[in-house]
Amino acid sequence: MNAKLNKCSWIIHLFAIAHAISSFAMGQWGFDDEILLSLLTISMIVAVTQIYKLPLEVSAALAVLCCFAGYYLGTLGGKWLTASGFDFLIRYSSEITTFVVTEILGWAATLISAKRK
Repeated sequence: MNAKLNKCSWIIHLFAIAHAISSFAMGQWGFDDEILLSLLTISMIVAVTQIYKLPLEVSAALAVLCCFAGYYLGTLGGKWLTASGFDFLIRYSSEITTFVVTEILGWAATLISAKRK
C-alpha cells in the first residue's frame, strides 16, 4: 500500500469511528446530528483530497456533494436497517448507517482524488 493510500485509510477509518460516536452521543442527548455529521464529513473529504493536493475549490465541491450523498444514503440505510426486524440493527441503525456511509464516502473521495492526478 502506498503512503498516500495508507494516510487516507487512517483518515477514513478514524472519521467513520468519530461519526458513529457522534451519532450515538447526539442520540443519547436527544439532539439532531445532521450539522455535526456534515462538519465531520466536510473535514474528512478536505483532508483526503489535500493528501492528493487537489485545489481547495475541488475539495469544497466534492465535500458538498458528499454531504448530500451522505444524507441520502444515511436516510435510506437507516430505513432499510429499521425494516430489517433485528433488534440490534434497529437499536443502532443510526450509528451503523453513519459508519458505513462515511466509509463509502471516504473511499469514493479517495478514488476520485487519486484518479484526478
